[in-house]
Amino acid sequence: MATSFRHSAGFGKRIEYWVIGRMLKDGMDVYIPLVDDHAVDAIVRRKDGSIALVQIKARSKTVVSGDAALFAAIPHEKRSDYWFVFLL
Repeated sequence: MATSFRHSAGFGKRIEYWVIGRMLKDGMDVYIPLVDDHAVDAIVRRKDGSIALVQIKARSKTVVSGDAALFAAIPHEKRSDYWFVFLL
């Protein structure tokens, strides 16, 4: 059975929610922005009151070489407390 476009297109969002769910299960205080204009998928408030900005990236097992965008080509400005979570 072929994978539908809708299934493939929703993969990244499903992984974001899975990671956020794991953070919540681990007792983290997690907030989700309504809009992802600043490459932030989640905001985590630490016990000391500081925050961490989290960007979640994942790659499906069905990705064909050359068929996926290159994360390294996306410009990101250096920010304090900016974290990446990669799932391969």
